Amino acid sequence: MTRNVLEAVNKAREFFEIEGFLGDFFTLLEKVDYTDKYNLLLFKEDIDKLSGFIGYGANGIAVICVNYKRSQGHQNFTLAHEVGHWFLHKGKSISDDDSVLGYSSDSVEQEANEFARELLYPEEYLVRDYYVAIQQDLFFSGNRAQLGKYVNELCHKYCLSFEMVLRRLLYKNRQGKQYSKVRKEIEKALGGKVAESFDRDFYVPNEELPQYQKLMKPYMQLKKKVDYLVENGKIGKATGESIKLRNGVKID
Repeated sequence: MTRNVLEAVNKAREFFEIEGFLGDFFTLLEKVDYTDKYNLLLFKEDIDKLSGFIGYGANGIAVICVNYKRSQGHQNFTLAHEVGHWFLHKGKSISDDDSVLGYSSDSVEQEANEFARELLYPEEYLVRDYYVAIQQDLFFSGNRAQLGKYVNELCHKYCLSFEMVLRRLLYKNRQGKQYSKVRKEIEKALGGKVAESFDRDFYVPNEELPQYQKLMKPYMQLKKKVDYLVENGKIGKATGESIKLRNGVKID
């Protein structure tokens, strides 16, 4: 990891008051009025093939959108990735499709991925988890089911995808190139796909659950701010209604 990425991660930890590992980034943000506290507007939308994007509004507010039609771990990594762009490439609007999340040859995307990995799954925790796997001989080919169960536990702990956690453990064990082979062996040992063997709703989007639905909070915040501007004569009523309509806010 480069020095500038590590410095950005440390700044983010201080900025968001993160101690230890982060877990579900969305949960941390929901505990406060993050728009006022962090100058951040967070949306969840169905954005087709994109995992997420970051742009900037008035007064430098960061606008981040995450595709809710992705697994929980994928969404969490996307949010951290976009925050990485915010801290490392501030002012540059960037759209990210699924292919750049986690692994990319582009230097800007590599930095955002490194940032997200360290913010969500710090190296010191990875080292601890790796040694637990070593002590339990989980990399032995005969223990694939146990390795799968261990990875699943870590996925829920750090709110990350099965692929992300397994790849990091394998890279630590100098088996990074064997990911596909090991993944297949794990699923064979478990008797089915990861989503079928563990918590399906964690690995497969289920739109009946709030984590797989459009995030309405930013729309309400936008409505509140626009109404304030109209009431105080900063903008006209017609302009306010136009802003709401363009951003999908229902007009009373």
